[in-house]
Amino acid sequence: MNCKPLFFLAVSMLTITLAGCRKETTYQFPNALVKNLADPFVLAASDGTYYMYGTSTNSGGAFKVWRSYNLEDWTEAGTAFNNTRDNWAYRDFWAPEVIEYRDKFYMFYTAREKETERLQIGIAVSDAPQGPFIDERKRPLLELDYAVIDASVFIDDDLIYLYYARDCSENVVDGVHRSDIYVVELDENLEQKGQPIFLFSPTQAWETHGVQDGWLWNEGPSVIKVEDQYYMTYSGNPYYAFEYAIGVATSQSPTGPFEKYEGNPVVQGDRDQDVSGPGHNSIFRSHDGPKTYIAYHVHMNPTVGGGEREVLISEVRFGERKMILVK
Repeated sequence: MNCKPLFFLAVSMLTITLAGCRKETTYQFPNALVKNLADPFVLAASDGTYYMYGTSTNSGGAFKVWRSYNLEDWTEAGTAFNNTRDNWAYRDFWAPEVIEYRDKFYMFYTAREKETERLQIGIAVSDAPQGPFIDERKRPLLELDYAVIDASVFIDDDLIYLYYARDCSENVVDGVHRSDIYVVELDENLEQKGQPIFLFSPTQAWETHGVQDGWLWNEGPSVIKVEDQYYMTYSGNPYYAFEYAIGVATSQSPTGPFEKYEGNPVVQGDRDQDVSGPGHNSIFRSHDGPKTYIAYHVHMNPTVGGGEREVLISEVRFGERKMILVK
């Protein structure tokens, strides 16, 4: 692949105006690693390999998988999940994430339910990170009466938390379609335990400045613990817009309350670098040390936006209730 080194840093000052706020950054975005892939998730598996999953263009109910040993060179490793006719879901397969748990691998994914036409979250299992993943339950994971998307699992001291977005397709508040972030605990069998907890909705200026009238988004949550703080990265604004960007919120508990960083968004588009709509990320730690990375997608055509997307990976550091991209 003809790419620059993944974490090459070329310092160049630029000013970005978003939602009336002026921001300065010296970060040079890396080249794309995988094209035609959105909503990337990277698993640092116990076999010493990194595996990447995501929403594939024209996937037709399938999720592909890529493999890497150094986070720079990625090789397509086949199809990790193929939907079946007897499954509960039949279209709109999005945003798979995989955890390694009790010597097996579990994929959480979004899809549309046949019976209700509602977006729901499913879970599939495999003996290997490259699959095949099978949805043995043949039903949505959560018992909810509203549309949900973007599942992300975080395990903390043997407690298992599932973060997700209540989707704006059905969540209408005061006449506005709104996506909100929730968390629900799962039991040791990865079944719903108790009732979901509301965490937050779009409230900051960059999230509410009217990219699309009557619609607001907070989605794509991902959580990591750093010392005694829980950091959640999430996306705001519509996925197809230049203004799609990443914010961060912090809490002293995995169930909140989470407080958004006042300097959000922490990752945003840069017209000078032809970077449009960075969002729907996953946070993960390296195999060989304390480094932490963020995998995220951007638009392949920054002029048009939306449509096909590609994956970037950057090293990040957390502290002082914020996240920064580093070389």
